[in-house]
Amino acid sequence: MKLPFNNKRYLALTGDSESTMLAEVSKGPSGMAQLHVLATTDSAITADVTIPRLLAGVGSLHGLVSMALPLTFFEVLTTTIPAMPDGAVGKALPYHLAKALHQPLNEFIYDWQITGRFKDRLQITVYLFPAGLFHKIRREFMRKQIKVSFLEPDVFAAFTFLFQEKMVPPHEASLCVLLWQDSISLAVYEKGKLPLIRTVKALQPQGEICFQSPMDIELPSATDLPKLTDDLLILVEEPPQFEEQVDTASILADFSILSSKESSGGKGDPTPAAAFAASQEETDTASWTDYLHKIPLEILRTRDYYASIQKGAAIRNIFVGGADGFWPELLESSNNLLGAQCKSLTSTAGGPDCSPLLHVLALGTGARW
Repeated sequence: MKLPFNNKRYLALTGDSESTMLAEVSKGPSGMAQLHVLATTDSAITADVTIPRLLAGVGSLHGLVSMALPLTFFEVLTTTIPAMPDGAVGKALPYHLAKALHQPLNEFIYDWQITGRFKDRLQITVYLFPAGLFHKIRREFMRKQIKVSFLEPDVFAAFTFLFQEKMVPPHEASLCVLLWQDSISLAVYEKGKLPLIRTVKALQPQGEICFQSPMDIELPSATDLPKLTDDLLILVEEPPQFEEQVDTASILADFSILSSKESSGGKGDPTPAAAFAASQEETDTASWTDYLHKIPLEILRTRDYYASIQKGAAIRNIFVGGADGFWPELLESSNNLLGAQCKSLTSTAGGPDCSPLLHVLALGTGARW
């Protein structure tokens, strides 16, 4: 006989810089994942009170919890190491990471992926999260007999959701854009990898959504480039030939580009990247009109960089999450600039208990049966 308390429950924890949500993910009658919000709080996951508040009113739980958080909560570095069996990579990584980090390695937990394979080397991407914060969260869950089973950046959970919903053609390159209160996460998916990931600091304006004029977007002049900022993680398949590059300065102004020597890492030395860390110079969008202009411009920069510099496949699918309050305006603005129609990641998600974006991420990270 199968006893009720033996049933393992699948939970999802997600949030941003302003709120956090705990939800249960279960398999519906049709086999698709469905979400039941257990608790929400108006504090970030980094606050000491957040997890105790979430767990205070949920009763007895026993199961697994997966976490998906915005890219700005993570740090990342990319490194190349000598070619070796996949099983040996985990043993070799600590040596390379210790040389690259400005803090002791034991102050982080990390996960990694092989993102490039070459004749004599492997390219590894490492995602780091503060160990102190992780262990604090895990202790709180263990008191409720809940085991933390997974932690990932938001874009991974978003693409998992897209594949669950069969919205992404598996053999086409796709771009996912997630809009948060203080940042924008962008990632390109192709052939089972995320070869290009960016996070851009962009504050959403406060107050009522109001647009003042039609969306006429002007690209920056190639002769008047702003100062470069570190907001880009580039995972190159092969070092680009810079003398043959197209002139993309007007589109890629203020990108921070990892040079071919740094990204190929001839001696296997790791190169830190600030793709998941908060930028030192925050972009303060003064109005909703300015903010609306910025979104398709960042999409254009990401798409064109991937095609012209990284020589990736043409991006035919663009999904945007977090724009539900101004979707018609964003769709018109994006169509004018991109010449392609964006699709809403969150059009069928959400409800009275949580935002559509948190709903999508919870389904993406929590459905792990």
